[in-house]
Amino acid sequence: MGEPAPSFSEILEKGYPPEWVPLIALATAMTLAMLVMDIRAVIKHKKYCTKFPIQFLCTVGILQVYPFFSFMQLVGMIVPKSYEVTVFLSEGLEALTFLFFLRLVFTYMGGKKATKSTLKGAHMHLNVPPLCCLVCLPSVKFTKTFFIFCEVLVGLYAVYCLGVGFAELIIMLDAEEGYPNADQGASVLTGTFGTVYHVTLVVLLFFAIYGLSGIYHSAEESLQHKGIVAKFLVYKIFTLLAKFQDVLFGTLVHHGVVKDEQFKYNDIWPAGLRVRNCLAFVVCVEAMISFPLALKFYNTADYVVTDDGGTDEGGLDMMKNEVADKVDEDTDLSLV
Repeated sequence: MGEPAPSFSEILEKGYPPEWVPLIALATAMTLAMLVMDIRAVIKHKKYCTKFPIQFLCTVGILQVYPFFSFMQLVGMIVPKSYEVTVFLSEGLEALTFLFFLRLVFTYMGGKKATKSTLKGAHMHLNVPPLCCLVCLPSVKFTKTFFIFCEVLVGLYAVYCLGVGFAELIIMLDAEEGYPNADQGASVLTGTFGTVYHVTLVVLLFFAIYGLSGIYHSAEESLQHKGIVAKFLVYKIFTLLAKFQDVLFGTLVHHGVVKDEQFKYNDIWPAGLRVRNCLAFVVCVEAMISFPLALKFYNTADYVVTDDGGTDEGGLDMMKNEVADKVDEDTDLSLV
């Protein structure tokens, strides 16, 4: 949706679309409700932050996606010119949560080394999302190379979103001022660069999902009591919907399915901008639905090992067992 966003002076002069005020009011109410739920969740999880700092940070970091996305969409609706900034911040947090989720899997397994040790000798699945339909792909025995490859895919997406995404943001902001071609403005650079950037972003997103799925599906049997599949699905479905809805509605506007003659309000509110506002509201609704599910799946029971009645994290129990084994060995040697 390449229409130039109106300034506040233009909005005050020309007026708002009729759906603007109720959508803003409802989106504000939902964002505030999620903020309250988020604060309560952080307080609830905070009592575990000293014993399990990494798990606490990863869990809280993942949970921030829902209220943060909603807040960014709300800002974009109120301040149309902030759209590029809000998209960059949202995509940046989404990329970081991929790393948070990967680290969370390692934490549940007792650490990265423990994860490799547990998966050693097991099979790693190749037909995982988004290649889950390719049932002909075989399972392979665990290799460090494939494990590192999956890690790299997740990290590459984060680097691209934060690094190249920041460059794209600067180019878009400069182009709005007519740079580098004052005669043609934003269409010169952002047309080609923006298309390449977003196509590459989608490709790397699928790679990141594949890398993350490759690791957590391989560890799924060991993490059944953690509900790892449900945790990933509620996160993945929400972020994918938010991302691809924008592409879908943008395509409808670009190809004239959503026509200015029918949908534009005035000269500063063409069809594309009105669709963007409606899309932002839809994302807020989806966040409001997804967030309670995420709070249910990412609960404080994850901090406690329930299979043996203990109250320590799996990694902490493993460390205690290693220490106990070491003490036994030393004792045996001393007796000899």
